[in-house]
Amino acid sequence: MRAILLWSLFVLGASQALGHARLTHSDPADGGSVPAAHAEVTLQFSEAIQPRFSDFVFHYLGQDPEGKVDDGNRLPRPDPVFDETRQQVTMALSENAAAGWYVLDWEVLAVDGHTTAGTLRFLLTP
Repeated sequence: MRAILLWSLFVLGASQALGHARLTHSDPADGGSVPAAHAEVTLQFSEAIQPRFSDFVFHYLGQDPEGKVDDGNRLPRPDPVFDETRQQVTMALSENAAAGWYVLDWEVLAVDGHTTAGTLRFLLTP
């Protein structure tokens, strides 16, 4: 009986650990920079995500990296491009995006139904 209980706890714990799509890599990195000539952001996740139920929002902060994120500096929704495995998504900023600090707020739904959210700050250089 004890062996069954321990096995159940192991299986439940393992399934919970695998239940969220973690951000495994971003380009640029949080706090990093990207040149205006290559004004895009790529996020890589630990498991497949559902494009229809994932959301990405850019905010322009100007020259203040600690600027406040609000609806006043929200940019139009990007057009995310998902790769075949849906573990990576790339979004481009507008061709005429101003140099300065940006925040990308993201929320993704993994194929198993769990959501994960995060924020990425980066500097767009001229």
